Amino acid sequence: QNYLWAEKGIQINAYLAATAWNLKKMMERLKDEFLYFIFRWFINQDKIYFSV
Repeated sequence: QNYLWAEKGIQINAYLAATAWNLKKMMERLKDEFLYFIFRWFINQDKIYFSV
């Protein structure tokens, strides 16, 4: 629901909604990249221990 006034309020609401959507997508991507980094680090640690 939009509580802002008139035409400017509609534009501000659209910008805020688009910004929220982009931030959500960016956070999902950062989460995926972080988990990939962590899992890859653990796999590399296992290879170091078992490479003897």
